[in-house]
Order: sequence, then structure tokens, then C-alpha cells
Amino acid sequence: MSSTPSTTATGHGVATSSVPADPGPRRGALFGVTRTSVRTGRSEPVIVEAFSRGLDVFRPTAALYAGILVWNRHETMLRPWVAFSVVAVLMGFSLLLLVFRRRTTWLLAVEVALAVGGIFATLLADRPEDVVGGTLTLPTFWAAGPVVGAAVLHGRRGGLVVAGIIAVADLVEIRTPNGGTWHNIFLLLLLGGLIGLAVDLGRAGLHRYEQVVAERERLRERERLARVVHDGVLQTLAFIHRRGAEMGGQGAELGALAADQERALRRLVAQDVVGPRLAATVEGEIRRDLRLLLGAHEGERVSVSLPGDPVPLEQDRAEELDAAVSAALDNVSRHAGEDARAWLLLEDHGDTVTVTVRDNGVGAEPARLLSASDRGRLGVSQSIVGRVRDLGGTTDVITRPGAGCRVIITVPRKEPA
Repeated sequence: MSSTPSTTATGHGVATSSVPADPGPRRGALFGVTRTSVRTGRSEPVIVEAFSRGLDVFRPTAALYAGILVWNRHETMLRPWVAFSVVAVLMGFSLLLLVFRRRTTWLLAVEVALAVGGIFATLLADRPEDVVGGTLTLPTFWAAGPVVGAAVLHGRRGGLVVAGIIAVADLVEIRTPNGGTWHNIFLLLLLGGLIGLAVDLGRAGLHRYEQVVAERERLRERERLARVVHDGVLQTLAFIHRRGAEMGGQGAELGALAADQERALRRLVAQDVVGPRLAATVEGEIRRDLRLLLGAHEGERVSVSLPGDPVPLEQDRAEELDAAVSAALDNVSRHAGEDARAWLLLEDHGDTVTVTVRDNGVGAEPARLLSASDRGRLGVSQSIVGRVRDLGGTTDVITRPGAGCRVIITVPRKEPA
């Protein structure tokens, strides 16, 4: 199995972890998809093609059934030639649709007109007393074809609209509707609504699926560009930084500038590649990758070490934890001394995450640090300890004169009950 490297900017270079390559969803792997439907001219879910093919069989079958019914009762009709003419037109149109497979709104309008015309033609073909008595209309089941066709072409709205048109035609034709009439109208509305709903859901799912595929392709391209930047530009900037430091003088200044640009570019690559993968809503909860937040603190005097895999945390908790870390680093810059350096380490333990901020500064007496809040200095007690306590976590501060300071922050992944 092939693998792709995932990179994370750290204070000492790039942490690389080998993970299985994600082949991404294949088109049609999650559900059937037709690339270009001959009936609509666009990509459609297979359910749409299935309904369309079923209609191709239904129309001529329904027309044949209508012809059999007309033949069985043509001797009692007032004008049997009208009935046979209607059946012939319906059969001809049904066979024509087997050859001309493209479906448009205009063609649907013609089909609806034929169905309505066939219903009203019943008034000419049958005796008035038979019509009042509730005899079957000439199209019979064929009239359900345009209802399904509208649902396939325009979803549940189209299906319900055409079902309403056929229903009105039935009511006008029979004038005094009976139980069978209302039963058939209810079935038409149910048919158009449910098939249309199935088509709408299929198309909505296909649209979402195509969005996911497109986003995945964009992320792949970003990752490819990130690898190119890492293997080329970042390595060159790191080399300039090292050589400049060895040369000293103006070379050291040039190296420092290269180091600043390297860090900025690493953060940009991480935000552009990793950020979109973690800026997602999980069960209605927006999560952030702690690596992106804490990696932004990397600088000339701050080295950051991060895991190779994302460390997602609920957004508010992630931002509060980042604020506590910022306060700890701010204490380093203010009190540890001008030449002090800081190291930031992020560890993911599953249910909890731990952030350690260590410096090589002047340190302090533990008693003096603990009594800082009594003297009105609330940086540690409120900005760090207070924030972490509100998150349900713990803070350990270890320090002594001349040995720097270490702040260990541990918070649970989820907010305690």
C-alpha cells in the first residue's frame, strides 16, 4: 500500500509521519451515478435513470392495457372510433419516446396534454350515463405516466403539480366524483410526491457527493504544492539560515531574515493544508486543530514541537487553551531575561492533551511565584491557572532560581459534566 507523508511545522524542522494514502471516494462508489444522462443531459443519480427506464416500459404497456379495455367494451360505446383513435395516439407517442430519449419540459407538457385530452375524450366516446356511473377513462393507467415523468424531471414539486392537473381533469370529466375517483386522485398525488421526493434526495446527495470530491481534489492539490514548497523553498531557506549563522555579520542578518520567512511559510502551508481538513463541523460542533494555533507562537526565541497527526479540539476550548499558552510565553518574554529561549511541546493522550512551556531563563522562587496574586500580579493565577481550571484541567508550575521555569498544562478533550 502506498503512503503519503504528512508534515507539521516544528521548532526543529518538520515532523513527518507516514500514513496510508487516501485514495478518496471513487465516483459511483458510494451510490450509483450516471456521468451524463441521455434524458436530462447532465449527471444524474441512478435512481433517476431507473425511473426513466421503468417509464419507457410502463407507457406502451399502459397503452396496450387501455386498448384491451376499449376492445372489451367497444360495442357499448357511443363512438368507439374515438376511443380507438385515442389509444392509437397514446401508443404511438409511447413508442416514439423509446426512440427519442431526451426529456424536456416541453415534451412533458405534450404528454400531459395527451393525458388530459384522452380523459376528456371519454365524454365523446362513452355514453353520458356510463360516464356519470364512473366508467374508466380512456387513458386509464397511462395518465399516471406524465405524473411520474414530471417527478423524475422536476422532483416532488413537478410530480405534485402534474398530479393536480390530472386530478382536476378527472373531476371535470366525471362531474360527480365517487369514492373510486377520490381514491385514484390520492394515489396520483402520493405517486408524484413520493417519487419526486426520492429524486430530490438522490440529486441532493449527488450534489453533496460532488462537492466532497471537488474539495478532496483541492486538498490533494494543496498537499502536493506543500510538498513542493517543503522540498524546495523551505529547505533552501533553512540552508541560508544555517550558513548565515556560520558566516556571522551581514550573513547572520540574512540568515535571520531567511529563518523568519521559513517560519512564516511553514505556518502558511500548515494553515492552507491542514486547516481546511479540521475546520469542519462534527455533530454540530466546530473543532480546531491545536497544532495550527500553537504553531503560530513559533519564533526566533520560541521553538514549537507538535505531533504529526491533527489534534482536534472544540473551538472555544482550543482558543482558551491557546490563550493560557500565550500568557505563559508572555511571562517568559517579560521575566525570564533578554537571552531566554522557550520551548513549547504539545502531546496528545487521547482523552486529554498536554502543553508544556519550558524556558531557560532566570527562574524564580516557588513561594514568590505562588504569592504573586497577593501582590496584584495575576498573570499566572488568572491568565494561566484560572483559564485551565475553567476548562477542567490542571496546571503545574515548576521553577527555581537560575533553572528557568516549566509550565505543564493538561486539559480534558471534552468539557467535564
